[in-house]
Amino acid sequence: MYNIVETPEGNFGRDLIFLFHEADGKLIELGERPQSHSPAPSSARCAWCGFFVIPYKVPVNDEKAGSLQLYLTYDELAGLVKTGGGFHCRECLLLQCAVCSGLAQAAGEPREPVCRSCGGHMSVRTQIGAVKRATAPTGPDADQMVTLPADPMGDELWGMAPLRLPWNIDVARFFAQSVLPYLWPADSKYMAYIGSGERAQSLLRASWINVFLHHPNPDVALGCLRSAPPDGMLALGSLADLLASLTAEPHVKEEAARAFWRLSDGMVTFTLNILLSRGVITSGYDTNAVHQALVHLRTVCPGERRAWFDEQLARPEDD
Repeated sequence: MYNIVETPEGNFGRDLIFLFHEADGKLIELGERPQSHSPAPSSARCAWCGFFVIPYKVPVNDEKAGSLQLYLTYDELAGLVKTGGGFHCRECLLLQCAVCSGLAQAAGEPREPVCRSCGGHMSVRTQIGAVKRATAPTGPDADQMVTLPADPMGDELWGMAPLRLPWNIDVARFFAQSVLPYLWPADSKYMAYIGSGERAQSLLRASWINVFLHHPNPDVALGCLRSAPPDGMLALGSLADLLASLTAEPHVKEEAARAFWRLSDGMVTFTLNILLSRGVITSGYDTNAVHQALVHLRTVCPGERRAWFDEQLARPEDD
């Protein structure tokens, strides 16, 4: 269930987990949860408050998945409060949400979740499988802005959190700035990762390339491919996303294919591995979209690289 309340001060949303600002997804508050004195066993809900316990998604190939033991840092465990995650007890098998495990009141202090029923060891509730990729709105809002959603495959370079941007952006002028802006300057974890100085500017350049290649305005994506095409490993995942996109305009994909073939052999192979999900983490692309992308890439492949390209496509998955 998902609710939206429209007010003159902005729109507010509520889902199964928390309340937030519609514009940027920023958390407003975490409501009080009911507490039961006697646990109620359930395969999906917390035994103490009855809220859903959302599984922590582990993006691996189902066919290759065996047993799994997940280890999270204390910061990552605390993050389960915002995502609606939780734990299951190995002893009594009860589910317990992150809030009822006391992580919401930990105040940044390391705390290992303990079962409230039997005191047993708790494991993060997980779900193994391919992640469904988030998609941005197809047009601007009333303020000529667009909110790019967080991506389940995202990190500190792209997709870590929602990002609100203008619908129209002069990409060439943006990258001509002497100092590029940070994506999420209010996020301490992000700022600590990016840092400052030349390294930060290099990371920010890759970050904004990733952002613009995911922008739903085709003029922005096209401007990025022409003004700042992917030229390093940090942006090749976004190039693969664009090549396999179900919504990108054909002329944008044409330019993406040209950018693909300007890459070195090593980076072409790296991008192909992402397209073909060669590895533990699956890309979550539509199979037909990947097939069409590969057919097109082979069609526009330079003659001197075609035999080599066919060899790369025929490589076993273990490579």
